Amino acid sequence: MAINVPVFLLGLLLLWIPRPWMRFGAILGRRRRRNSGGAWKQEPWNRQESGDLRLSFRAEFTKARNYLDLLRAATGALVIIGGYQVQPALAAAAGATRFVTQEVLVVKIAVLLVGVLLQTLRYEHRRVTFFAPVFFLAGLSVILCGYWSALFAFIFVWGVNSVFNNAQAFLTVYALLLAAFGLLFKAANYRFAPAVNFRFVIAAALFCFLPVLLSLMTGRRLGVFTRKGAHMRKM
Repeated sequence: MAINVPVFLLGLLLLWIPRPWMRFGAILGRRRRRNSGGAWKQEPWNRQESGDLRLSFRAEFTKARNYLDLLRAATGALVIIGGYQVQPALAAAAGATRFVTQEVLVVKIAVLLVGVLLQTLRYEHRRVTFFAPVFFLAGLSVILCGYWSALFAFIFVWGVNSVFNNAQAFLTVYALLLAAFGLLFKAANYRFAPAVNFRFVIAAALFCFLPVLLSLMTGRRLGVFTRKGAHMRKM
């Protein structure tokens, strides 16, 4: 097994850094300006909204951190998985046995899996909460399923988003669309589409469904951030 350590660590940093860390400085600055002992409850990201529980197209596509999630997930997956003429940071050595090749594949998938879990799970106020990392998953799908499959799945799921009443339904349909388009493009073998690995397509679909599965297993709904910077609503 050959590892490019600096590049591999870069991939881990991009994939494993939790989203809340990207606003740590802003949170700390706000809290220092608060004098009340119960001021943390007034922070906008700690307040909950009631009402419409659907993912909002306007809200999600106007948050800069969502695009950062998409970019870092795609870049991190590209570094770990490889593709698009980019050599992976982790690869089987020349002449390696099939077992070693499969072992490398498992490690790559495991790295991405940990990344998805870190974006989905949060420990807040002495309890574990779950979030739907939609744009992070979209970034992974670009590398795992190919850009055409990822693009079509993303467009279609947002096109029918108005019929969903929660994030669980959104991610379930998104997982099915990724699998369908990924396998379709693999079967069609279009010249303008990059080569698609069947196992990566299935992995992308499972990653999308993982937050839903965790939500169902624990009986807790998924949360999403309603605005940039901002407060969340439980779904």
